[in-house]
Amino acid sequence: MDWTLDYGDLAKDTDFVNNCENLVKNLKEVQEVLDELLPLKKHYDKMSLPAQIELDLFLAYTLNSLHWISLRIEGVDPTKHPIKNELQRIKMTMLRWQQVKDRDKRPTMDLEAAKRFVKSGLYDPYKSTAEPQNKKRKFEDNDE
Repeated sequence: MDWTLDYGDLAKDTDFVNNCENLVKNLKEVQEVLDELLPLKKHYDKMSLPAQIELDLFLAYTLNSLHWISLRIEGVDPTKHPIKNELQRIKMTMLRWQQVKDRDKRPTMDLEAAKRFVKSGLYDPYKSTAEPQNKKRKFEDNDE
């Protein structure tokens, strides 16, 4: 792909030229990443399920972001376009996937040990070693 741009009369506007050059630079970087990832689709069936999910999410977000950029370049307001909802949906799916991955990192609980802790911490009136207040008073009253 030829990335050279002819600015014509706009070549004097340095802000415009710089913005266009930055856009071209960023698009080249995206192209390089996609060139590396798209061949992975050939091996998609051999990948583990988590790798498949992450690749799908990455590609969906990347392609929808590129569509967002193209709308902005064309002068269309993407905030009023269905692409906004699609990007939000993908972001929510990415957050949900992160929660699923983090579930494996959570500490596990030894249920038997927890039951012992709870059982030993419960008050049992039949095993109480404290004397009732009435007995102490009767004993003290008799001493006088």
